[in-house]
Amino acid sequence: MIETPITPLQATGFLLAGTAVIGNDALQTLGTFLAANRGRIPRFLQALYLSAVLCGVLLLGWSQSHGEPSWGRLAQIPLPEPLGWADLLPPVAVLALTRAGAPVSTSFLVLTAFAPGGLQALLRQSLLGYGLALLTGALVYGVLGGLLEGTPEASPSAPPTPSSASPSLDPRWLLLQWLASGWLWGQWLIQDLANVYVYLPRQLGALEMALSLAALCAGLVLLLATDGGPLQRLLLSKSNVSDPRAGTLISAVYGLILTGFAAVSQQPLSTTWVFLGLLAGRELALQIRWREKPAAEVASLIGADIARAALGLAVSVAVALAVPAWRQPF
Repeated sequence: MIETPITPLQATGFLLAGTAVIGNDALQTLGTFLAANRGRIPRFLQALYLSAVLCGVLLLGWSQSHGEPSWGRLAQIPLPEPLGWADLLPPVAVLALTRAGAPVSTSFLVLTAFAPGGLQALLRQSLLGYGLALLTGALVYGVLGGLLEGTPEASPSAPPTPSSASPSLDPRWLLLQWLASGWLWGQWLIQDLANVYVYLPRQLGALEMALSLAALCAGLVLLLATDGGPLQRLLLSKSNVSDPRAGTLISAVYGLILTGFAAVSQQPLSTTWVFLGLLAGRELALQIRWREKPAAEVASLIGADIARAALGLAVSVAVALAVPAWRQPF
């Protein structure tokens, strides 16, 4: 294995991408986990568990791919030579949009900037993913929502406290929710690690791998310390998400959808759009069952999510297409 030295610009790009990608995609992978465990399980135990999954997935992919930790997904995406200042714009844009509370596809922003030829196929697959996830969510929650989600919470956005957490909740649901969330977190890492490691050489030595793991785990701990970041408010606006039964079902259904797409096609897609489609279908099915919110309010919530995602998509495409033209030596 030939190891290539990491330049300061590459290290900066990796740190920016790691912060941006994990911070943005916490909504879809860890949001229900964080919501269901607020006031129930100490944050340091959550951090240890999620960091262990992260390290395990990374090290397994690194060992199997002979030094390339993203499970071979960067094989067709070469590192630009030389890397320029413009290549730092995609993760900076993700950070800015995340700060504004707009869910954005990191695949559109980060990977498209390095391989712009795949934009059309990525967009088509992502829109298909949104539609199929919406239908799946509506069907699954229309049938199982009333059985597994219990009754609607008085205030979906209010965090549970030890005194308000349901004393009759079977602790086995928490265990199932941890298992489902850990599996989903691992599946997402396998799919999207390329968005983080795209800035580094395609083969890493043991020292570089250890340093990258330490940086990503530190970012994960910071994410949990800030309770999921700005995008967590979008998830908490949905019904019943702090119930571990709800978190288990959301993680399981989302994981199955991602697995299904991976089984039938190697074309990448925006997992953010798939997750938003699932939440929209879930909200429609639950509100039809519970009749807790007026139809206009449900439509407004879904429309606002689509508008934020569309804004993120527009900025993503603009930045991703501009980067190759602006690329300059550092």
